[in-house]
Amino acid sequence: MIARLLFFLFSCSAVMALDDFRPMVAEAISKGEKKVIIPPGTYRLAPTGGGKCVWTLQGLKDVEIIADGVTLVSTKLTRAVAIDRCTGVSLRGLTVDYDPLPFTQGTVTAVAENKGWIEVKLHAGYPRQPYSRIDVVDPATRYRKKGMPFLWGTKAEMRGEDTVRVTLKDIGKAAETGTLASLNTGPAADGIPHAFSLERCSGVNLRGVTIHSAPGMGILECDGDGKTEYLACRVVPGPTPTGASEARLLSTSWDAMQTKTVRHGPRVEGCEIREAGDDSWSVQSSDFMVLKVTGSTLVIASRDEFTVGVESGDRLKTRIGGPDATITSRRELSREKAALDPAVTAKLKDAPQWSEWRVSPKCLEVTLDQALPVKAGDSLYSPDRMGNGFSFLNNRIHSSGRLLIKGAGRIEGNLLDTPHSIVVCPEIPGNAAAGIDGLVIRKNTIRRSGWFCAAPWSTQAGALSITAGGGAQQLRAPAVFANIVIEDNTFEDCSGPNLVISSAKGVKVRGNRFIRPHHDKPDGTGGSYGIASNAVIWTAQCEDVEMKNNPITEPGSFCGEKVVEK
Repeated sequence: MIARLLFFLFSCSAVMALDDFRPMVAEAISKGEKKVIIPPGTYRLAPTGGGKCVWTLQGLKDVEIIADGVTLVSTKLTRAVAIDRCTGVSLRGLTVDYDPLPFTQGTVTAVAENKGWIEVKLHAGYPRQPYSRIDVVDPATRYRKKGMPFLWGTKAEMRGEDTVRVTLKDIGKAAETGTLASLNTGPAADGIPHAFSLERCSGVNLRGVTIHSAPGMGILECDGDGKTEYLACRVVPGPTPTGASEARLLSTSWDAMQTKTVRHGPRVEGCEIREAGDDSWSVQSSDFMVLKVTGSTLVIASRDEFTVGVESGDRLKTRIGGPDATITSRRELSREKAALDPAVTAKLKDAPQWSEWRVSPKCLEVTLDQALPVKAGDSLYSPDRMGNGFSFLNNRIHSSGRLLIKGAGRIEGNLLDTPHSIVVCPEIPGNAAAGIDGLVIRKNTIRRSGWFCAAPWSTQAGALSITAGGGAQQLRAPAVFANIVIEDNTFEDCSGPNLVISSAKGVKVRGNRFIRPHHDKPDGTGGSYGIASNAVIWTAQCEDVEMKNNPITEPGSFCGEKVVEK
């Protein structure tokens, strides 16, 4: 009743001003309304009551919220929308943006003689802030510059009212005078990252939701049952700011969309992603280090300290085809309360970044329905916390980051224009447990991949890479991946290897088209692993690979042996 009345009042030609829709939504929900319509308009809002999120929906069930024509502008660099522990919630039409923006942009006007710094004159209408996370942008394409290296470790400072000096060894080699640059940041010191979050939810439906900017990721989904639907959602740059003449170069500061540690993967269909600051979309998971074994009770720790991890009913296992056990109970505890062996504690304390023993300080004590043959120092993964069963269908991407996949599902009918690559990789130390079983990559088009950020130390060398690195820059033996289908895809004008596969068993590569490969000089990504940068298809450490009807047409002068199987 309340929702219908509000819809009538605000659909009149003389629309009433509404400064804040949150009280109206809260009141309608408190009265049991299952359909709430937010009046169209632009709402400039900040967190209330000392909170860190602008608008939170918590503990709702089977509620539909229609926000067609609604723009929420967060006036603080913190989370704009949080959907927490909700089931069957539907949200339609909402647009999220920020003022001030979490990024600025400008034109390179000066370069140090030793190439150690550049100065960026900020465009009118953009924040006067010395943000240091920088992307170098080609003024002709208004897209990340071809051949740009990783610009990690930059320092930035204001020089005058509208110029930022960015310092990093050899940065001037990547950003000559006249180059454009975007400089972005994360949340405010008292804020939290990501524009939109879904935590511990089940069956949420987002339709036509748009993210124009974000102090971090655009949409982050983690933990819970999953089964989320993202339909016709967009992560794209927003309108030109007031007082500006230059269009935005960036949408999100970090990833556009990420899903991790959910039981059932999402359906992402008909979405658009453009100009994100990092990866375009990813489905993430992690392994669990065994810290203590007492019969069928284990103390474990995730490599990801920000998620809940496994829950009762989830399975744990060491490898594809190996035994698994189901968690019957769990509790969280600290390392101190876990009474770990002193030798284990010492290894955890001294573990360097990205090493095998570098795991979350939060521990889980889990009891299993049967004992597993593991000891302290072994690794486990959960096939129920990988987002398995996801589908990524008919999406359009023009963004220079990756599609990063750490679970099994279906990637079909998508267009990726000038991406970094599609990457299937657990991204964990070489002895850690991983298993991706049953992935279909079909009817996608990948255009102009392989142009950015050379990484000889990475296995992710192809326009499509399915790889797992081991110790001492070796590729892992099969089968980290199993039952993979790669068929009817089109690769156009890609630099470097088009398809790289390792550590897999049972792979079908059928009916793919490789058009005009190797017309650009490859950047050498994968060189430390011996991946041939001049191959079109390269495989190693694989078993039972079927290759059938994969024509390679108009190869360029940088092409060597077209198909390399090691």
